[in-house]
Amino acid sequence: MGYIVLVRTPGATAAAFDAMLEDLVARQGWRHVVKAYALAVLVKGAAPLPVLPLAGAHGVGGVLLGRVFDRAAGEAGEARQPQLDGLVDLDPIEAVSRLIQSAWGGYVAVLAPRRPDPPVVLRDPTGQVEAFIWRRDGVTLIGSEAPRGLAAPLGLAIDWRRVGDLLDDPRRTGAAPPLSGVLGVDPGECRHGVGAGESLRLWSPARIVRERRPPDDPADALRRWVDVSVAAEASDAETMLCEISGGLDSAIVATALARAGRRPTGAINFYRDQAQGDERLWARAVADAIGVPLTTVQRSPFALASDDFAFGATGLRPSLNALDPEYDRLLLAEAERLKAQVLFTGHGGDVVFYQLGAAEIAADILQGAVTEDGRLRALGDVARRTRRSVWSLARQAFWGRRPTEGAASRERFVVHAARGVAHPWLDDLQGLAPAKRVQVAGLVNSLNVVARTRRGAVTRLAHPLLGQPMVELCLSIPAPILSAGEGDRRLARRAFSDRLPALVAERRSKGDITVFFGKSIAASLPTLRPMLLDGRLVAEGLIDKARLEAALRPETLVWKDFYGEILVAAALEAWVRHWEGRIAEGDGETVAGVGAPPGVAGARADPGRAASRNANTRA
Repeated sequence: MGYIVLVRTPGATAAAFDAMLEDLVARQGWRHVVKAYALAVLVKGAAPLPVLPLAGAHGVGGVLLGRVFDRAAGEAGEARQPQLDGLVDLDPIEAVSRLIQSAWGGYVAVLAPRRPDPPVVLRDPTGQVEAFIWRRDGVTLIGSEAPRGLAAPLGLAIDWRRVGDLLDDPRRTGAAPPLSGVLGVDPGECRHGVGAGESLRLWSPARIVRERRPPDDPADALRRWVDVSVAAEASDAETMLCEISGGLDSAIVATALARAGRRPTGAINFYRDQAQGDERLWARAVADAIGVPLTTVQRSPFALASDDFAFGATGLRPSLNALDPEYDRLLLAEAERLKAQVLFTGHGGDVVFYQLGAAEIAADILQGAVTEDGRLRALGDVARRTRRSVWSLARQAFWGRRPTEGAASRERFVVHAARGVAHPWLDDLQGLAPAKRVQVAGLVNSLNVVARTRRGAVTRLAHPLLGQPMVELCLSIPAPILSAGEGDRRLARRAFSDRLPALVAERRSKGDITVFFGKSIAASLPTLRPMLLDGRLVAEGLIDKARLEAALRPETLVWKDFYGEILVAAALEAWVRHWEGRIAEGDGETVAGVGAPPGVAGARADPGRAASRNANTRA
């Protein structure tokens, strides 16, 4: 699903531009899908992005990569593509601002109506499509990945401070990549100006919370936008696979597909030996309700191999979306068996429907947030749901985390302490209620679902609950309305109760795969110990080797939950090794006789520094 857009300035840059195109097509397998004056688009992969040239009065003035839908039509309950005629005739900043307001979807827009001017790049607010920018030989390149050869970014280097930040706080995978030499575009951000050096943040969750009023009938609005979002994702697909976990969120997506008359080709559920990891009962109830065959796959603890993280390591940012490589391969195999064009999930439902911090909901209630049943009853409902006293919730709401929650952090093997906020969205929380702050943080975590995976390379991944309209709607609804009842995600349960099997709608338990991952990590120690103990993260001082050695003992794993921390470290170790190897190869040869003007990621690497390219940056 990769793409690259090339935009050049008129004049002598034509030779470099043409050489890059020939190199990408002839030597690297890219397909040329749009070519206009000084602008070209190439794609690759089994499930390439749709590419829409944006024509104006003076010809093609930009492109839209991805899928986009009309907001006004969605309000009326219809999934329809917007009219974009004349968009590139507007001032580019006005055009991208209008696009965010009047349309939604998963896309990147590149506007270049005047080729002498730098292109304007917009990444949609949900970040469904990656966007990186670099400049070389007079050509600006915007892509989802970095090719090799003549179009490769120049001057790449590992940013060790950012690697350490990611190790300490994995939420940062959705922010700036830990590579200097490329510029990552954030969701909802417009990059423009010389070297894409100017940033305009056109969308943020906090802005929606402050400015958007909740609907008069939240349940009705929730039904409408779930149906529209699901129908939009299914609109151009003939074969679909739906992952039905047995939980509420995937059940809502699956039943919405059936309601839209787009019954999936098949469904899949994974289960484990432990009772808490077996949700087949609920998954079968959903599959039977919509008349879809369900494939159930038993998962046994797995042992990681040294190359299991290799696929995710090749992206410009580390992928934490494939920390369970066997799960990734199993989904890939089922998608290929069914020839599924789209894989639907319920990812993000815990965030938008609010299956998050109970203490923060209590804080919202105590601060006067709107509730349906009165503040005292709402507090009592949350207390009963979490099996805690009202006083315990109130104490945590005012004084922060419970005392025992900090104990594990004192034993962590990560030495580096991240500085600053994890993501620009978290730098804009002034005045937000506690539960809304947690919801925004959850959205930052959810950006990882678009990261590089094997399954995503062959089929389009659809997460309709994380679409822009759904996110905006649920941000506008007070958290106590979303989830202050005795059951979490109260509003969603009520809104969809007539569609769901009662077994699912009334379910209060949740699957738990902690034991499964613990056994898998223990089985993987022969691979993980040498990989990490003798690895680059230890060598760079980001990890305490003695503490890591203690954490990577079978007896420690029985009592301590280091599973996530270990898997993140392994993924980052693989990523660092890949990019150090690629940098050492001296990737990014130049076009003879063509100079590279300065700009974002555009300064040419000194040919005499080939041996020192591995001496990467540390801020």
